[in-house]
Parts: sequence; structure tokens; C-alpha cells
Amino acid sequence: MTAALELPVPIEITRHLSTRTGRRWEAVDSVYYDCHVVSLAQLLPPELFGSFLAVTARPVIDAAWGGLRCRSILDSEAARDVVLMDRWGVWKSQVPVRDDVASALRDAVRTHGYCIARVDSYYHEHFEEYYLREHRTNGHKVTIIDYDDDSYTGIDNVGVKNLVLRFDRRLFEHAIRSNLVHVYEKPDTLYHLNLGQDTRAALASGRVDRDTESAVAAYLRDQVDLPATLQRYRQCLERDLAGSAGAGLDVDGYAQLRNSYTAALLIERSETAMIQASRFAPTAWERTLGDPTRLVAAVERAAKAWQLFKLLCNSGLSRRAVRVPSVFTALDRVIAAEAAAADIAAGADISATRGLQPWMQPR
Repeated sequence: MTAALELPVPIEITRHLSTRTGRRWEAVDSVYYDCHVVSLAQLLPPELFGSFLAVTARPVIDAAWGGLRCRSILDSEAARDVVLMDRWGVWKSQVPVRDDVASALRDAVRTHGYCIARVDSYYHEHFEEYYLREHRTNGHKVTIIDYDDDSYTGIDNVGVKNLVLRFDRRLFEHAIRSNLVHVYEKPDTLYHLNLGQDTRAALASGRVDRDTESAVAAYLRDQVDLPATLQRYRQCLERDLAGSAGAGLDVDGYAQLRNSYTAALLIERSETAMIQASRFAPTAWERTLGDPTRLVAAVERAAKAWQLFKLLCNSGLSRRAVRVPSVFTALDRVIAAEAAAADIAAGADISATRGLQPWMQPR
């Protein structure tokens, strides 16, 4: 019998004192695992990051096209940049990339304390932390915070954790060049964030607070209607799984389960991000709802229920068969949890939804 392959387990290092700048770094976990959002979690002031999550992670959920659909601004880097750059004045200051990638990266770390580097996904094949464990799409970003003669130190995401990781110098520099050559030459291959006068003005004028409060109020308004939306979706699911109770998933059942898995994944992530938003930037939640503790606890239960439903969908897709009663038991738990959250949200002051702007709506 062949022994199971032993995968290396990375040491969970979350703190680092930069030898180049003397700055102390703490790897901040971002519940939404997009590499761009991971870098923002490290670099934005906590309350501004919480406002960013509240505005961008707000889920818009509907029972459309015979199934369930969830959209949020958080799913689009371009839409997220509208919030940060166009609205709140946070700019990407690009580091020119010429022939000497290493000098550009190292000069940026010395000058600004860090540099965000866009790398090709193939670099993961070279590091034990990732080999056969994680795979990225092209254009992955790492926040580099230190370096020496042989390595770079950066904050990156491994599974569900953000960690301080050490990267081989030569391989990391090749990963930057590979992204430039094989993927696309982007001006933001190396960049840092500029929170300057425009951002200070957006904060001082109350614009960020107003945008956050509008998003939170809209989220609570939509939460009240969510149980009815889920009941309509339940009818669609019941119809499409009717032929899958016996020999396995038929075409309708497989398609519905595939779409349901995607919707559950997006809703779980959005709700988890909204929970994190309430902790980083509680003011808008307190103005709208008073003490948000009960609502946050209810949404946490709902997110866990979505996670279980998602896992059941994924299991059914893998086996091409599903225990239909188990699926509906899991979905009914989701509906009950969302109804409990809706009862709490019904007591909120949602007048701030008048400030909801078109750019705050996911497409």
C-alpha cells in the first residue's frame, strides 16, 4: 500500500519587524481571499478598511433565472477601485518597472515601507508553502515588507490565513518578470497606496461615513426581504431536484446544484465580510441599528448555515448524486437563520438608503 503524500504545513508566522525600515507588521486576516483585498487589509487604516468592506461586500441576492444569484462590488476589482480611488481618493502610486526589477522593488520598500508586487501564478510551484496546496490565477499580488540578499519577505494568503512568508529572491523576481512577459505588462506591476489629501478630505467631510451608512442601511433593508427570496428559490430547487432522488443527478439537478453552490459560496463570503466590516467600522452599524451584537451573531449563524449548504452541493456535484432530503434540511436551516437576522434588521433605521448611489450597486 502506497503511503499518503505528506504535504508540508507552513509555520503560521503573523508578525515581522522589517530590518530595512524598522516597521512592525501584523498580518491582518481578510475574510475575503482576493489578493487585492488581502493587501488592502494590511495597508488601509482599520476603520477605512471596515467602510470599504461594508460598501463593497453588501450582497444583492435575488431568485432570478430559475435559481439563486448573489452579486457584490467585492467581486470586481474595477468596481472596488471606483470606491477607493474615484470616491475616497486612495490612489495607486505606480513604481516604474524598467530592466532592473529588483532595484525598483527594493527602492520602493526602503522609501515607502512596503511595495505591492504583481506576480505570475507559477511562482507558487517553487515554494513549499504552496506546492500542491494552493494555485492562483495570473496577476496575483503580494505585499513585500522586507528583503535581504537572498530573499523577500511578504504578507500573502495561504488557505484561510494571511501569513508573513519568505520568498526566494531569484524565484520571486522571475515571477514578476514572468507576469510582465507572459500575462500582460501592467503599469501597476509594482505600486504602493497613497492615502493623501483626497482621502483626508473624504474622511473629514463625512463622505466615507455617509457612504458606509447608506450601504449598511441598504444591507439591512434587503435582509428583511431575504427570507421571501429564499422561499422562491426553494421552489426552484425542489422543481429541479425532483428527478434526482433516485439514480443520481439528472441534467436539471446538476445544473441547479452547480449554480446553487456558486450562490452559496458568494453569499457566505459576503456575509462574513459584512461581519468583519461591523467590527472594523462599527459607527455606521450603531447609527442604523443601535447595538449590532445580536444582528452580527445572527448573520454568523446564517453564514455557517450557508457553508454547510455549500458543502452539500459540492459533495453532490462530486458524486453526481445527492440525498435530496438532506439538501432541503440544510436549506431550511439557512432560511431559518436568515429569518432570525431579518427580524432583527426590521427594527433598523434605513432612512440612509436615500444616499445610495448608482456606483454602489453591483452589476
